Amino acid sequence: MTEKKYEKYVSCTWLESGVCFDNGVYGSNVKLCCYMSAPGGGNVMIFEDYHGTKIDWDKFFEIKRKYREIQKSGGTVDGCRGCVFLEEREWLQEDYIDSIIFDHFTKCNCACKYCYTEEDKKGYNSLKTYNIYPIIKDMFDKKIIRRNGAIGFGGGEPTILPEFDKLINLFLKNGFTNIRVPSSGIKYSRMIEKGIKTGQLSVVISIDSSSRETYKNIKQLDKFNTVSKNLKRYAKAQKNSYNVISKYIIIPYVNDTKEEIDNWLKFNKENKIEIIVIDIENSWLNKYRKQEPDKNIIDLIKYVMQKSKEMGFYRLEVCDRAKYLLE
Repeated sequence: MTEKKYEKYVSCTWLESGVCFDNGVYGSNVKLCCYMSAPGGGNVMIFEDYHGTKIDWDKFFEIKRKYREIQKSGGTVDGCRGCVFLEEREWLQEDYIDSIIFDHFTKCNCACKYCYTEEDKKGYNSLKTYNIYPIIKDMFDKKIIRRNGAIGFGGGEPTILPEFDKLINLFLKNGFTNIRVPSSGIKYSRMIEKGIKTGQLSVVISIDSSSRETYKNIKQLDKFNTVSKNLKRYAKAQKNSYNVISKYIIIPYVNDTKEEIDNWLKFNKENKIEIIVIDIENSWLNKYRKQEPDKNIIDLIKYVMQKSKEMGFYRLEVCDRAKYLLE
């Protein structure tokens, strides 16, 4: 057996062994990741104008190696400058993929005010996508995909993808254990429930509220009761691990009150939802990035951190945008 080769330098999982299939504001393409909150701006491309054709994996990894060499030389890929995911450690010098973000669709069954599709909801909901399943199946057939990384979704609403069930089942049966599906929670998915029961999949529902009126204001839909009910159903499907995640995106002047936060925390605790996420609206952060940070919002993030600790939640995740604001 050939000994594995490692080298130490600053890089990240997505630079080394990740890929994102995108169809958002920058068109349909294949890129390193979907994170755009770093000062460098993200959007480091592999293939532009991509619409689901068969991938030349030799060419794919040739491009990935060029980015790797920049990092190994002590430089930083332009779009990755300042990213919180960069770290210095030993990196395996092999061509493989273990982390994937599916962001190749924009159609959604929700209408969140803070979503990037809000500028043209009708247009984004009518954008054509492609069937990602044959591409991923090809990765399995060619043995270039490994199961030690993370599988995630953007979008769009994943559960309304025609190939969603087939795709998730492929990962489940191949032993992947770090599948994360963000969902509006409006449509209940039996395949998500299956992954929750086996402990291989986590669902993230960004409810952003604890009341029907606040939810309607943010989501522009009257589905608070439906989403609350589905959150409870998913939570009941948990067996020996925590796989249901409740997310709260703080939107200044909309849901930035301690009362709303307190009731959200109480709802989660009562329904055995033990992993919670706090985030900041991206458009607001970008607008105020170069100004003096809003102390009220910073204090609210710290309040969530303290309250979650007091209430004994299993884990609080502070998203990179919120971390940026704190720092």
